[in-house]
Amino acid sequence: MRSIMCPNCAAPLELEDTQTHVTCPFCSVTSELKKVDDLVEHYMLPVAYDVDQIRTELVGDILKSPGTPDDLHKSLNLKKVDLKFYPYYIVTAHLRTEYKGNGEYATFSHRYKSGYRNIDIHLKPEQGVFDDEREFIIWGAKEIINDLINFEISTRGKRYFQALEADKVKAKVVASVLDTEQAKVQGIASIREIHKGLMYKELAQIQEVKDKPEIKGIYLLHIPFYFLEFEVAGKLYEATMDAATGRTVITKIPREKSYWALIGMMSAFFGIIGIAGIYFTVTASQGASFFGLGINFVGVFAAITGVVFTIRTLLLGLRSKYRETRRKKR
Repeated sequence: MRSIMCPNCAAPLELEDTQTHVTCPFCSVTSELKKVDDLVEHYMLPVAYDVDQIRTELVGDILKSPGTPDDLHKSLNLKKVDLKFYPYYIVTAHLRTEYKGNGEYATFSHRYKSGYRNIDIHLKPEQGVFDDEREFIIWGAKEIINDLINFEISTRGKRYFQALEADKVKAKVVASVLDTEQAKVQGIASIREIHKGLMYKELAQIQEVKDKPEIKGIYLLHIPFYFLEFEVAGKLYEATMDAATGRTVITKIPREKSYWALIGMMSAFFGIIGIAGIYFTVTASQGASFFGLGINFVGVFAAITGVVFTIRTLLLGLRSKYRETRRKKR
């Protein structure tokens, strides 16, 4: 058995390898399967973690953050669990770009002490070629969920999509609103944008560009995610988990009151150091002279240290979410 998308309505269709025709149960259109390469293959990642296992993974990730309750493995209660498969297109695009333009170089004259009085910028003709192939992950759902769009997904362990497998775990399958051509266009646009950035690293002016894009491969992949609502110490929190790998997409972090008290004390301590440093800097009658002003450099150091550590402590303390590594910008 394998799965493809209906060429007419994009619904998932399951068929035997020996089939020559398939009729879509949703739109009733019968398609001939002579040109199998023209049909987008449809895959899924299996739900590898049940609710108890995903709860264990969530607790482990939350405990990586400071100030969380020690008994979290007992006190965390799941209140709501939703399991959904979201669509991604995996597009492999190849692009050869030939470019011409002007680069820049500098000439220096009238040397003075450790530098030059005059620096002149000149243009010179340059040309080159970028030729590479990249894989792009393209969000296919109508709903915009930035945490899932930016999540570093895995395609390892994919299998042909089967609706019965999703039904068995009572998961909702979110349909893709993108068709194949739209996904291809996005893939080509993405690799062109990368080449454009590379050209501007080489050139100050782009005069001529010739490129030849090609789609090397494309398939639709549905990935399962848990959307959890959980309670700790009477407060509700939310988390999103990858049901295929057990990784935490994002979660809010429950923290104890003693943690907030410690953060407040540390912020106040560093704040006092900063204020004291500012006071001694302004009122100092001794110290090094700087442009005719009496400045206590110990006070300056204390002021800067106090301010920096106060801000740093507050930023770390107020961080309320934990997330896995986000997808790298290409």
